[in-house]
Amino acid sequence: MIKKLLIILALLIIPTVAYSYDVIGLTDVNPEKNAYIHNNYGLMYLDMGQYYAAIQEFKIAISLNPNTQASSVYYNNLGETYLKLGYYTMSLDCFERAIDKNPLNFKYYLNLVTSYQYLGMLDKKLNTLIRNKKTPLDDITIGLIYIAKGQKQKGIAMLDSFVMKEPKLYITDGVKYYLQQFTDLQKK
Repeated sequence: MIKKLLIILALLIIPTVAYSYDVIGLTDVNPEKNAYIHNNYGLMYLDMGQYYAAIQEFKIAISLNPNTQASSVYYNNLGETYLKLGYYTMSLDCFERAIDKNPLNFKYYLNLVTSYQYLGMLDKKLNTLIRNKKTPLDDITIGLIYIAKGQKQKGIAMLDSFVMKEPKLYITDGVKYYLQQFTDLQKK
């Protein structure tokens, strides 16, 4: 009798478990889709303050989809989590990788400069970038470093110059929005 009851219970539970994995999308063997799902789990854990669980989910997302533009989002999320925990060197590596995968996301540059600031690297990075400027995108980092150092007029001028030189780049709208928000805050 107990054996029959256990079998019936097992038959009721097994389809439910299989169904629940299908609902959340983890039955597919699709690394890119599963990476997206793990990234979302990471964001959920991050919102709940479960930073170490979030880190693991972001790392899984990266490992499932390491070499695409989408992985820049995963690297950035991992870097922001490291920033919250005070792991600034690790966050710096993540933001550099995010920019490498997608250099047209302004938020990644803001996070990168924040890491430089926490690590006390603003002067060193500024000098290096000024000497070895490779692309117009370096102007964004230089401008943000000037602002982080308190040289707001120089930073605004550098970012404004970038906007004038590169009006059609996707990132330019992000720079314009930042400049607008920054100057509005300065007026208050």
